[in-house]
Amino acid sequence: MALGGLWSYSILLFVFVVIPLADFIVGVDVGNQTREIQKELHTAFRFELLTLLVAPGILGCLCYAAWLANSGGLSLLEFGGQSIGTGIITGVVGIVAGHELCHKASRLERVLGRLLLCSATYGHFYVEHTLGHHKDVATDHDPATSRYGESFYEFLPRVVKGEFVNACLIEAARLRRNGLPWWHNEIPVYFLVSAGIALALASLTGPLAVPLFVVQSVVAVLLFESVNYLEHYGLERRELKPGQYEQVQPQHSWDTACRVTNHVMFKLERHADHHAHAGKRYQTLQAYDSSPQLPAGYATMILLAFFPPLWRMVMHPRLLAHRRQQVGQVFRHGPSPGASLPKLPSTPSCCWSERPEKAGERSCRTTPRRAAPRE
Repeated sequence: MALGGLWSYSILLFVFVVIPLADFIVGVDVGNQTREIQKELHTAFRFELLTLLVAPGILGCLCYAAWLANSGGLSLLEFGGQSIGTGIITGVVGIVAGHELCHKASRLERVLGRLLLCSATYGHFYVEHTLGHHKDVATDHDPATSRYGESFYEFLPRVVKGEFVNACLIEAARLRRNGLPWWHNEIPVYFLVSAGIALALASLTGPLAVPLFVVQSVVAVLLFESVNYLEHYGLERRELKPGQYEQVQPQHSWDTACRVTNHVMFKLERHADHHAHAGKRYQTLQAYDSSPQLPAGYATMILLAFFPPLWRMVMHPRLLAHRRQQVGQVFRHGPSPGASLPKLPSTPSCCWSERPEKAGERSCRTTPRRAAPRE
């Protein structure tokens, strides 16, 4: 390595300092495409190709990190930095791209998506997320919806355990429904693929590849679940009658318009439209005026989530103002404000600068609307 020692941890500066500053400087993107431009973008292969290339890129990153770990030149401090840095890459890029691919109809995309999840030992997320989270989001049945007042450190063990248990239950139900024997269960297969990746790295580069793979998987999952923590914090769907909830609406997901983190994370931050149209390609996701807005991009908000008092100080006034707009709703966790207050600005406060709309774009700020249907 050209730079060792504490420089091994420099990726932390990039993620939690450089990217938030870039969000502040570059500003926001609140423009939506017209339906005609959406059709054109939906079929543009260059966007699909970018997500397909993430899989070989992540595998290459793991190979390089494993080779460095076994080169004999790393101290324990540097090995830790190498493992954490690799986990940040597989978590921010790998799992997020895997999430994008797993929602697509193409078999190749779904296979590569699950491979990316397995590269962080989180393959079962495919089952729970597509068949559990999207159905149960913003209810107590969803382990990935963080509750009012729940700190990230309370949420993390609950979501990790809950997603695994839910995935097993969903898969067992699928086997019973289709009359399939136990060996058709996909959950063990995902863990075997993860173990296969670790053993392949060890056979190619050396035994230190295994602990590196384990540590980077832990870091990747922690980082990804911190994103889950942000996306639906304190948001709840109305229970119409026991066990039956209102349809998922834009107000059940936190969005943010910060341009840089949206580009880094395949527009995952336009999360309301993702829940409205799960199969929609990232380049056509739309912004919703009616979805609550995080005050900053994901990188900044993850950092706040690691410090619960700061998180509550920033988020609770915004969350309570949003709840006041849900007239008549009784919330299951936290207060149920009765009075209505003026709506907070939809533009994140960390990204004060706004750019003029480009030709062919349509703003969603003034009139709430549903995004164009998936073609």
